[in-house]
Amino acid sequence: MKVKDILKNACLFIGEKELAKTLEAETPSLEGKDEEKVDILLRCFNLVNQEIASDYLPFLCTEKIDVNNSILSFEDLSKTLINVYELKGSFGKSVRYKLYPNYIEVFGRAKSITYSFLPSDFALSDEFEFYNGLSARIYAYGVASEYLLCDGLSEDAEIWEERFKESLFVLSRKKSETRLPKRRWI
Repeated sequence: MKVKDILKNACLFIGEKELAKTLEAETPSLEGKDEEKVDILLRCFNLVNQEIASDYLPFLCTEKIDVNNSILSFEDLSKTLINVYELKGSFGKSVRYKLYPNYIEVFGRAKSITYSFLPSDFALSDEFEFYNGLSARIYAYGVASEYLLCDGLSEDAEIWEERFKESLFVLSRKKSETRLPKRRWI
């Protein structure tokens, strides 16, 4: 799905039907106020995407690494690190580490790292991949909320924010089987 499709849904939520029709074109021609609105919507989309990744549902990535001098710089990773979940050695055993502002000190020989990352900014025509079961509707709720908040309509923004957070809560619930302890006779 393209980013402009999510923005089109957000436009329908905030009452910008003409702008939504304009975004339906393969290459939308935007001028003046419409271009400014789409720029704000795009910034709101990128904020919502980063908010989801950092606060609600972490986007995880596993990379093969080779640590020299027991220091792993954040610059050596392919994505912007938020939190480290595990470092594994060559036999799949966990490796101890200590996190610093710009690097990770590794106590051992690490071969892979699993971490959450901050997604990069998207452009209007970029293809977008959904993580963790997220949908275009959830993103549109968040974008609508952020846009209305920027526009000064905090009461309307609160409605969309509530829907956004409710949808994220449903996604973050545990969906596995719940087992109760066996019954005991006294």
